Amino acid sequence: MKENKMKIMCKWCKVSIFCHIVSEEVSDHHGAYGIDSIKMLKIKIHKHYKGKNYCKGSDRTITTPLDKVNDDKVHYN
Repeated sequence: MKENKMKIMCKWCKVSIFCHIVSEEVSDHHGAYGIDSIKMLKIKIHKHYKGKNYCKGSDRTITTPLDKVNDDKVHYN
């Protein structure tokens, strides 16, 4: 893990926002070659505004694989 803070793109307001990594966990995933263990990160997205009100993406916690964070390909729903 490079550092604890990073920026990702909010899918609702299309703004690059700061977030930080809360925790790491190992998850089992059924891949093409059997069961794989993947390190997953929990990422906390901070409150941010869209116009005058808070954005729908504000104050959420998402889970994403570690390799996508290293490649800067984090997209969340």
